[in-house]
Amino acid sequence: MKLLKPKCINENIVILDGLTRSGKFYLGKLMSSIIDLEYFFSSSEVERILIAGFTGVVSPESASALMAYAVNEEIYRKAIGRDMNLRSDDSSSILNSYEKEKYFARRESKPGWDAINKILDENRYSVFILHQSLMSSEIVKGAIPRPYILNIRRHPVDLAFSWLQRGWGRRYADGDLLTFEPTFQYADSYVPYFAIDWPEEYLQSNEYDRVVKSIVYLTEKESNAIANHEGMICHIYYDHLVRNPKKEIDKICAFLKKDPHDSIAKVIKEFFRELIIDSPGSKSNDLNVISDRSDKENQIYSKIKDKDSFEKLMCLTKAYEQYVSA
Repeated sequence: MKLLKPKCINENIVILDGLTRSGKFYLGKLMSSIIDLEYFFSSSEVERILIAGFTGVVSPESASALMAYAVNEEIYRKAIGRDMNLRSDDSSSILNSYEKEKYFARRESKPGWDAINKILDENRYSVFILHQSLMSSEIVKGAIPRPYILNIRRHPVDLAFSWLQRGWGRRYADGDLLTFEPTFQYADSYVPYFAIDWPEEYLQSNEYDRVVKSIVYLTEKESNAIANHEGMICHIYYDHLVRNPKKEIDKICAFLKKDPHDSIAKVIKEFFRELIIDSPGSKSNDLNVISDRSDKENQIYSKIKDKDSFEKLMCLTKAYEQYVSA
C-alpha cells in the first residue's frame, strides 16, 4: 500500500537553504522586510524527514509524502496563530517580524480553510529554512513541485571555524542530545547522517579533521545538486550580504517578484547590530577571539592531521573568493 502524498496547501513556497552556520537565519530575518512573505519557519520535523529519506531509512517517495504533510501543517499552524515562537532572543521569533500584529491577530481567527484561504487570497509566500536540503532535492521537489530556492554560501574558513565554535566536530560522536538531529550508531560510537558512508574515517579523525572533511563533503554534494538545478536557484554569498544587504534583498525581490517593505532600513540596522553582538570578540571561548581569516586558517592548519583535506578546503576557499570578487 502506497503512502498518499497530499498537495501543498500553498504552492508558493520559498526554501532558504545552505550548510549549517552559513547565515540562513540572518538572511531569513532580512527577508522579513519583503512584502507578502510569511515570517520563516524552521521545522525540525521537516529536517528529520529529509535525513530519513537521504539515508534510506524511508523511501524517497515516502519522505516526499511525509514532508508534504509536515509543510502543510506548519503553514496551517501559522495561519491560525498556533505555536508561535515568542522568545525575543530567537531569530525565528515572530517578534522579529514587522507584521507581528498580524500574527497575533490570527490567534482569534476562525480555524479551518478560512484561515488558509486568507493567505492564498493575499498571495503570500511561505518561507522554510532548511539545512543541506539540496542534497535531497528530489525529495523536496516530490513534496513541493515548484519551490523558490535561495542558497546561501559562506567563506569556507569562516564556516569551518563557526562549526568548531559550536562543537560540531565532537557533539555528534559524543551523542549530544541537544543536537536534536538523527545520528547513526557505528560500533560503540555515533556519526552524523552525512558521514554514514565514511564512519571509520569520521570517528578516527580529530575534531578539526571532522569539521573540515564534513564541510568539504557537504559542499561537494551541494555543488552537484546546484549544477543539476541551476535555473531554479538564487545564489547569495554571505560576504555580499554583510557588505551590501540592501543589494542582496533587491536581488531576492527580483527572483521572487516581490517588493521590499518600508521597514527594510530598520531591519538592516538590526541585522548589523546582531553582527556586532555575535562577533568573536564578544565571547570568552579561545576559538572566538580569532576573527582574522588568515589566523583562522593557521589555527585550522596547525590542528588538522589530514593535510589533503585542508588543501581541499583551500580549493573551496579559492572558488568562493573568486565568486565573491567577480
